[in-house]
Amino acid sequence: MEKSNVLLINPSLLEVYEDAKVKGAVPHYPPLNLLTIAGSLLKEDHKVSLLDYDLIGMKDQHEVLKKKLEEIKPDIVGFTFGSPTYSQCKKMAAVVKQFDPNILIIAGGSHPSSDPQGVLKESDIDIVICGEGDFAIIDIVNTEDYHKVLGIGFKDHKNKGEIIITPKRPFIQNLDELPMPAFEIVNVHDYYVPPSFCRESPAMTVETSRGCVWGCTYCTKAVFGRNFRYKSPQRVVDEFKRMIEFGYKEIHITDDMFTTNKERVKDICRLMKEQNLKVIWACPNGIRADRTDEELIQLMYDAGCYRVSFGVESGNQQVLNNIDKQQTPDQVRAAFKACNKVGMETHAYLILGLPGETEETMQQTIEFAKEIKPTIAKFDILIPLPSTPLYHSWKGKYFHTEDWDNFNYHSAKDLYTHPNLSWEIMEKYYNKAFRSFYFRPNYMVKRFFTSLKNGTLMVDLKLAMETKWF
Repeated sequence: MEKSNVLLINPSLLEVYEDAKVKGAVPHYPPLNLLTIAGSLLKEDHKVSLLDYDLIGMKDQHEVLKKKLEEIKPDIVGFTFGSPTYSQCKKMAAVVKQFDPNILIIAGGSHPSSDPQGVLKESDIDIVICGEGDFAIIDIVNTEDYHKVLGIGFKDHKNKGEIIITPKRPFIQNLDELPMPAFEIVNVHDYYVPPSFCRESPAMTVETSRGCVWGCTYCTKAVFGRNFRYKSPQRVVDEFKRMIEFGYKEIHITDDMFTTNKERVKDICRLMKEQNLKVIWACPNGIRADRTDEELIQLMYDAGCYRVSFGVESGNQQVLNNIDKQQTPDQVRAAFKACNKVGMETHAYLILGLPGETEETMQQTIEFAKEIKPTIAKFDILIPLPSTPLYHSWKGKYFHTEDWDNFNYHSAKDLYTHPNLSWEIMEKYYNKAFRSFYFRPNYMVKRFFTSLKNGTLMVDLKLAMETKWF
């Protein structure tokens, strides 16, 4: 069968982060999801190119795309996007079809997986991958009968463009079967992760597992599902070695829930030590407080991990129960105490405006953030993402709009009426949370001396000046 010429496109997140409070701490990594897809395509000898708008920005976006299309003349164009970048990709899909209507456009990611019917109906995209795309993309490029491909939605052009959603594709159970991500299609030095977010540069993300077995009502499971599958410790270490060979000096684990199986993580750490793997790493995605212990934190620290992030969400037990978090404030206290004892840096992720929230519970969350003493606290206003239980329970009742550009955690807009709170009150506590946490004299003094010790004083001062406190 003739091999395909595929152009993969990563939309720009610059607009998504434009109004973020901590805009100066936004990392720009190579797009691991597309490198993973590229790895599958290259293994089958297809030709793959990448156009990453995170490197280019928003200026002359369509002209850049036209030049790229003219340069490589692809048979297939693939997009990945979440809800906030959907409109950007819709416009680019129209440019692709204007250039050549015969180019097949495929989309994957959290938003296409959540709303395949809507994406196919509203855009020039021909095929949507619902869930994991590693092997679905190979099935698509190797067939002309898309009815036989599991886990996709497509426009049946032989039947007046009828939208067909095929049966669900089984999740990949053995992630060791996946090809290595195609690190070779990017230049490691093109990307910038700010010093406030990493210690060594260049830094890159890695995926060691997929899925989360917990059912937090605000969290989407559209791509990897409510399950847990993982790479073996040796495969993880091999992938780390591969990244080091390409020049990466720091690795960030982006799993949905890295410590689901604590013993596996301990085995990874022991193996890293045994094989004398010299690399520092961190866990910027939130892990669960109830899936850590002091032994685990110590082993991670000894193996080169210097920072972990926790999904704290709220300091109020009833609010946690309302979102089915299955976590207690005491478990969070214990996890942060263990990290602080070992010397591990911590990030706390907290959400304001959760179901059942009041001014009192939001203030409680702010005070709880101070109590547990994270290195960094990141507050957000709740955004119920499509396909989540919370989104479905609020749909038709509380939303003012379904303009997907507004479904942005980093720049929350007045897109719903909270059952208990006005948007103005949530924004008031959102702004208050940052000022109240970071402007404490004891925090500022501790941060100053820590920055001085780590040699990051000027970086931290610059970040503080760039942060939107009001």
